[in-house]
Amino acid sequence: MSHFSLRMNWPSAFAAVALTVALSAASAARASEALVRFSNGETITQEDLSVYLDRRVDLRSSSRNVWGVQTTLREMAMVRVLALEGAQMGEPRQEGKDGQRFDDVYAQAIYTKLAPQCKPPADEAASRQFFKEHPQAFKVPPMARLSRVILPAAETLEGEPAAAWLMKQAQAVASGTKSFDDLVKQAESVYKLDPQGDLGWVTLFEEDSSVLRVLATASQGEMVGPIREGDFAYLFKVNEKRDGRQLAWGDVAVSVPARAVTYCRQEASKKVREDLFKKYGVELDNAAIRALFSKQSAAK
Repeated sequence: MSHFSLRMNWPSAFAAVALTVALSAASAARASEALVRFSNGETITQEDLSVYLDRRVDLRSSSRNVWGVQTTLREMAMVRVLALEGAQMGEPRQEGKDGQRFDDVYAQAIYTKLAPQCKPPADEAASRQFFKEHPQAFKVPPMARLSRVILPAAETLEGEPAAAWLMKQAQAVASGTKSFDDLVKQAESVYKLDPQGDLGWVTLFEEDSSVLRVLATASQGEMVGPIREGDFAYLFKVNEKRDGRQLAWGDVAVSVPARAVTYCRQEASKKVREDLFKKYGVELDNAAIRALFSKQSAAK
């Protein structure tokens, strides 16, 4: 994986069989709709996304839901702004590649020039100093084995909006008149584009996810929700939980040099992304991205 890759853990954890973003004759009119905009007037469209996924087979499985598509579009945007930055720097393109907007090889070459070199601490004293100055690099985030019910917020069930319906179902589960598994089966009959039920172990650490921040405060055995996030309503159950903890020097002494390099690269990736996205005014149109799936769902 390249160092500027923007793939996140949460989308991977929640990815499942859903509708693959694809173009058809019927959707050609929507193919030019902008999903990402740049301040220079450029856009990334549904057609661009489809063409990119034809080439990047490694991203297809994670681009079958809204979160996965958002992650892929961020990666595409990163590839594009690196190309724009490379042009400003006067870095030549490979022959025949001048017209390729999403040139991963060129982007990686430019990223290598922009990112600082990451070297391990020179000795044990330097390792101890890094450990002392960067405690966040040695934290084990909380994890939970989760079960989930997800429904479109606009859905109506038994005459009630999804969130209100989920609240009643949560009360039924809490009182013992219904099991969470029964609720999952009921939800699956309504919405199948994202996984319902057991999600396995999920790391509860994600800067961009308010849902995971809420779950990090829950205790084992608790239900959390309904939570409204974007166009969806969720109800979670925390089946098991492992609390986060700060690792001691003795736990990590041997691995500090390697961790220092990894942490440096992660922070460098974030900074380069933030700086270039700000410079080129990158903005994702989340409403248009969600519409990709709602339109395809309606067509089924």
